[in-house]
Amino acid sequence: MATAQLVIWSPGLGERLQCRADEITWLDRRLLSAGSDDTLHRSPRCAGVRYLDHGWELFNRDMSHEVYVRPQAGGGMPGYAQVRATATHVLPVARQGFEPYPLRLENGSWLVSVGRWVLALHVEGADDRGGSPVAADSGTATHEYRTPAGAAARGRRAEPLPGAARRVRAYFERKSMARLAIAYYYQEFILGAVGPVMMPITEVAAALDLAGEAAVSEYKKELQRLIWNEQGHQRDLAEFLIANGLVGTADVELAGRIAAANLRSGKTSSARARLSYRQKKDLGPESARPHSLPRPQRGSSLSNTMT
Repeated sequence: MATAQLVIWSPGLGERLQCRADEITWLDRRLLSAGSDDTLHRSPRCAGVRYLDHGWELFNRDMSHEVYVRPQAGGGMPGYAQVRATATHVLPVARQGFEPYPLRLENGSWLVSVGRWVLALHVEGADDRGGSPVAADSGTATHEYRTPAGAAARGRRAEPLPGAARRVRAYFERKSMARLAIAYYYQEFILGAVGPVMMPITEVAAALDLAGEAAVSEYKKELQRLIWNEQGHQRDLAEFLIANGLVGTADVELAGRIAAANLRSGKTSSARARLSYRQKKDLGPESARPHSLPRPQRGSSLSNTMT
């Protein structure tokens, strides 16, 4: 079966975007307003379109803006107020950790309004056997934040290599501890922090009883190699993993349970002593004076279980 096509017209950018079936296309600040409206969000905390089960669907992860949708009649581009007033579908705002049911986009042209901005979408070749669209008055949020398919959103500072998400997913399937360690490392960002706040790698190694601090660094290096084939993408790494559903709240919760169990059993204390000994050995005699390990930069419900 041929892949359905989706083309987006962005008046803000003044250009058309041919969406790729192996990527999420985010209806973000740049695509909607060419970056001029700071009330709009960036990925992955905004609306987007993705290809799933032989068709395109519109979903909303925006916790500030509803998404208004209606068929496009004629070739004109009405204002956002008109689209809102005549919308046939409304995707509610997302709630913490959940997104509303997505809207399956049938063949044809659609107008989508987010905030004060309107985009035009044209779908051709979609399998219309998919589920029913969300009702205009539906406010039920049921879907956990997940990305079933995709690579990084367009417009990022670093462009991932083709097939990067697939390679990372396969790597995490082989090394589940790598996924948990990275989720624990970026836990505050995953749970909603504005930027990718990182926990000190010593804390990650001690909490999860890893062989050493180098384990977390090696996980990060391997992920950067799989995604960009180069180092130096610290912020992009967190955003790529979250945007593509490669790490999420479920991973943070599982890592937190493991950390709590290690704390109760004494493994965390043993790991701290082991890591401290290795630090002293590596740094030489002058490191023998007592010192404490760094603590997490910001508290969270999971990191507080370790203190």
